[in-house]
Amino acid sequence: MIKDVLNKLLKHPLGALYGTLLGLVAFFSAIPIFASGAWEAGAVDLLMAALLIALMVKKFFTSERRPVLFSEKCTAWGILLLADILALLPTGKFPGSLTAAAAFTLIICAFVLYFSGKTIAFAAVIPALWCVVFIPYHQEIILLLSFPLRLSATALSGMLLNISGISVVTAGTSLTLPGLDIAITDACSGINQLDAFILIAFIAVELLHRSTLWKLLHFAFIIPAVIAGNALRIVLTVLLYKILGETVLQNSWHTVLGYSQIIFALLIFIAVGKVFTMVNRKNGEEEK
Repeated sequence: MIKDVLNKLLKHPLGALYGTLLGLVAFFSAIPIFASGAWEAGAVDLLMAALLIALMVKKFFTSERRPVLFSEKCTAWGILLLADILALLPTGKFPGSLTAAAAFTLIICAFVLYFSGKTIAFAAVIPALWCVVFIPYHQEIILLLSFPLRLSATALSGMLLNISGISVVTAGTSLTLPGLDIAITDACSGINQLDAFILIAFIAVELLHRSTLWKLLHFAFIIPAVIAGNALRIVLTVLLYKILGETVLQNSWHTVLGYSQIIFALLIFIAVGKVFTMVNRKNGEEEK
């Protein structure tokens, strides 16, 4: 099997080149994450990069080889021009340096488009963004996402608790109940597990759907699923507090409820995927 893969790579040297370059970018981008002690996040990011690169290289095996069109080459030059404009924008502090990463991503996609055509270029966009933008700016992107996630989960959990008859007041990322104040911190927001959740969600999307459109629609539900999972965890915490008292605020309970958040989010995400699959299957039967 390995020999067959190597033979295919030799027949598609550009695919092997793209994959190798992106793999090197991902590896060196992950070094600062490992250096900071976040070994799990770095490992998950690299595993996700490997999956994305493998799917991109697979596109070479399944796509029909053809000469690159003149229009595709002109588009590649246009993308290079846009990359030059981004590269000239101020760099240094975030988010200015992010423009340089976006410019590098565009250069990679323009290179792929010029030599391999639009089909392969489309397949290279997501791997390039992950390796060049997400991994190097992992911490900054996570920080940007953290507050909106906590704010949304707080508002949703407050609404659910009020509907269930439990009076609660929300202010920012805090909930106030009679005798209990809950502050949703970064550690409680599910943001630390977002990388792993993205990886699991990506695998689920690839297994459940064949259509690119349905994959994108399903994948877009990652953030809502995380928010809903966190909100359900908060509601469950409050309900258990009403029954068991302050015991549920202990470290062991807090840890277990933290894992329940990931389970809730994953179940919601998979359920949405199943609904999409049923709708897609029904539409296909109606077309027949």
